[in-house]
Amino acid sequence: MEKIFSFLGKVIVGVVILVCLSLVAPRFIGMQAYNVISGSMEPTISVGSIVYVKTADFKELSKGDIIAFDSGASVVTHRIVSIDESDKLITTKGDANDANDFMPVAYVNVIGKITAHLPLLGYVAAAISTTLGKIITGVIFIVGVLLSGAGGSKKRKVETRKQENESPTNKKKTNPKIVLAIGLVIVFGALGGFLYIYMDYNGSNELYDDLNDSYVETEKEVPWYEMVQVDFEDLKKINPDVIGWIYVENTDISYPIMYSGNDSTYLRTTIEKQPATAGSIFLEGLNRPDFSDSHDIIYGHNMRNLSMFGTLKFYKSEPNYLEEHKYFQILTPEKKMRFEIFTYFDTDAASWVYTLPYSDNKDFEDFIGKLKSNAYKDIETEKEVHSSDKVTTLSTCSTTGRRFTLHGYLCDER
Repeated sequence: MEKIFSFLGKVIVGVVILVCLSLVAPRFIGMQAYNVISGSMEPTISVGSIVYVKTADFKELSKGDIIAFDSGASVVTHRIVSIDESDKLITTKGDANDANDFMPVAYVNVIGKITAHLPLLGYVAAAISTTLGKIITGVIFIVGVLLSGAGGSKKRKVETRKQENESPTNKKKTNPKIVLAIGLVIVFGALGGFLYIYMDYNGSNELYDDLNDSYVETEKEVPWYEMVQVDFEDLKKINPDVIGWIYVENTDISYPIMYSGNDSTYLRTTIEKQPATAGSIFLEGLNRPDFSDSHDIIYGHNMRNLSMFGTLKFYKSEPNYLEEHKYFQILTPEKKMRFEIFTYFDTDAASWVYTLPYSDNKDFEDFIGKLKSNAYKDIETEKEVHSSDKVTTLSTCSTTGRRFTLHGYLCDER
């Protein structure tokens, strides 16, 4: 039995090392690794794969190449359909999609060409990338090391124990100390993981509760523009990247809006610039931080404890939720804006929904029409929404590879 444990332990240690090398080693040869979370490139590249991307000069790109590019909302891996060499624009398409991507890709947004991909490894990489995943990986590795040493106990001297070793009743038994050590590692590793999750979630909740208590005054039975008062002057002393505050009326969604000019800084970072799974609510990096664009996009995590944008899922799961929560507000140091929700639906991570910028023209009118046509339900609003209106999109994670997006138009401003 000890030999079996020893062999199993060596296999576990070897697998952990190989997986870690497959994720880390590419960086040393100038490549980046990304997880595939949508099926737009199936069957060529399946969901859960990991792709390796190497930077490429514009002249090195050609029709049929699979590239990775920054779409604003996420990194997308699609195939090149055509190339506009004069404007350095690239038309792309997912192998599983019926039509080309909504907008051509500017070369400046191209990360590189796909040089290789491995199925399933993306699931592992996603798990290991979290702190809890690292803890679990460490526990598995330690268990493997302990198991691999199960067969390495000191050999008995044949001269002194020959008769004992040859006795048919003296069967080798598993060392109980090894079993106990493995059990303790697993138990304490699991407890440590659960403790980390609790502290991480609880820390974020306490932080944003404190912000609401210290810098925000909220009332309900008053006109909408008097519901929320925010002390932006003191908030900006905590972090000057605070550009606004979002409040979905009659809900617990009440958070500062951050802006860094990209979509990664506050993805897993709080207003205090501390790492956290919940991260922050933040404005799309391609938007202007003064909310002057025709279409703004605001991102927030769909947290399991319903914090951040976790309660947005109720719009599609509870029949009467919209009627009681039709409006959301965006407040800045200069103004207060109220938005009426006019559509919501799930979409792809690389969806046309994340197209920017827009202005009062036919393209924006068509965009708004498409938002309405994809709606999960017909919504009666105070007015018809057109290209002359300002639209704000709230985006959060949904099912694997999908995003839930909720869209409101500016119905009042003070």
